[in-house]
Amino acid sequence: MLKILLSRVIKNNYSRKKGKSEEVEGLLKICNKAIKSNPHNPDGYFKRGNLKFELGSYQDAIKDYNMAIRLNPEYLQAYHGRAIAKDKSSYYNGAIADYNLILKKDPSDLLAHKNKDIIQQKFAE
Repeated sequence: MLKILLSRVIKNNYSRKKGKSEEVEGLLKICNKAIKSNPHNPDGYFKRGNLKFELGSYQDAIKDYNMAIRLNPEYLQAYHGRAIAKDKSSYYNGAIADYNLILKKDPSDLLAHKNKDIIQQKFAE
């Protein structure tokens, strides 16, 4: 059931489109059901975090990314999501720390290198 619910989130891909807050709210309900039915699956928290991020609820997104990471410490996408949410929340040191964790696990992650450099440039200005 979790796969079916989460595939609806992926298939619709409303989390990537602006101006779809009603659809995003509906997809949040689907994610909540998926998490309730399988609270040990990090994907549900990650996807719900992405939806909350799209709504601009960065702190709530960070909480979901934290849970996804707690359930799977190797979930690099969750670290990326959390780092971006921290950056949007002006918590730059936390974002850099997340990028450092990603790069420790995968030194060839170009997105982590790029985003970390962008944040560090903010400090240099």
